[in-house]
Amino acid sequence: MKAASVSVGIAPQGKFWMEGYIHPIRKEPGLGIHDEPRATLLLVEVEGARTLFVSIDVCVLKAETTAAMRTGLSGLLGIEVGHIVINSIHTHSAANGFGGAGSMDIPTTPGYVEYVTGLVLQAATRLCDYERDVKAQMLIRHVRGWYSNRNDAELPFDDEALILRFVYEDGSVAGAMLNFNCHATVVGPTNRLLTTDVQGGVRDELVDWIGCVPYIFTGASGDLGNRQFRQGNDFAELRRVANGIAGEIMKGTFEPVELSAPKVSRFSHHVHYNNEQFYPEYQRQLDEVLEVLANNPTFDEKKLADTEKAMLEDQLERHEMDFTVEITTLDFGSVVFATFPGELASELGAYIRESFAGTGKHPVVIGYANDYQGYFVAAHTYGGTSYESYVTQMPKGWTEKMLESYRGQL
Repeated sequence: MKAASVSVGIAPQGKFWMEGYIHPIRKEPGLGIHDEPRATLLLVEVEGARTLFVSIDVCVLKAETTAAMRTGLSGLLGIEVGHIVINSIHTHSAANGFGGAGSMDIPTTPGYVEYVTGLVLQAATRLCDYERDVKAQMLIRHVRGWYSNRNDAELPFDDEALILRFVYEDGSVAGAMLNFNCHATVVGPTNRLLTTDVQGGVRDELVDWIGCVPYIFTGASGDLGNRQFRQGNDFAELRRVANGIAGEIMKGTFEPVELSAPKVSRFSHHVHYNNEQFYPEYQRQLDEVLEVLANNPTFDEKKLADTEKAMLEDQLERHEMDFTVEITTLDFGSVVFATFPGELASELGAYIRESFAGTGKHPVVIGYANDYQGYFVAAHTYGGTSYESYVTQMPKGWTEKMLESYRGQL
């Protein structure tokens, strides 16, 4: 088994606009950089089969905005396109562009997608220089007290944190991946400085301890965040939360793990319906949101209601929904990854993980990967207090049916 990694800064070089929150101030350009966003590439080769994982410190990314990057990486490294995973870390204070032009009625950062694509391809040319024989180690730790289901702290959620590390014979680290499942929304919507928020904050705290800049991703965290434990929404709170989560992860212990050549499969599910049939429900929800905004909401209530209002108004202008959800499964024997192109509710992520029960494989969901199709939430949360059910593109119960089909294909 061989591995190599490289990480590169991707801060925009001129005027930029930010993506993640809906707030009037976000229509103004960003003011600067609090901590530098990165793109990190992790190359893993097992029994001659190569897989590439790429994390980009942006809010979301679409298949069309990463198409040139994916094609270029495939050609440079001789990797099948289906063996390349590209995900965002979902920070809500990132330069925009990868989410598509005109997202949330905010100007698009000019040339940013092309700039980052060039940096990633340039960085990829260095991977082969570092690729050598390695052994794999895995750490699993359960993190509590810093984040939870953001709608109800008493609900179950995926509290697993994982590090998969690749170590050279001399003990130095070739590369690693880091996963914990929490929305990167510690810093609030009025912030105008680029920050990788809690995902990048925890990564930065762990760099020296892990031995490299890890490839990072969040999993089925569509309804997970630190809302229930928040003591502020500024950079002091970000430091507190990042330090706390990193400290919990560092209590874990690495154990050796064997990987086999990946078996890669792709599941594709087409979604198509007449959206006008749901207009009355959207209008009812919009009326509720407007009532919240009219009655002196708290900071967090207003933050959510502003987003709900914009997205519900957008829904009322859509006549037809037509999109495709693709899930890629990468089975390395002892560890299996399932990519997901959006914000999957934690309990639905558990449903995917349960697909591998009794197989001896450790399942991991890579969220916000290869495309972005919004929120995917459980049927029983529709019509309640779940913010996510207000803004999803999937009708009630359709996500469960889709995941049943995915399990059937497995």
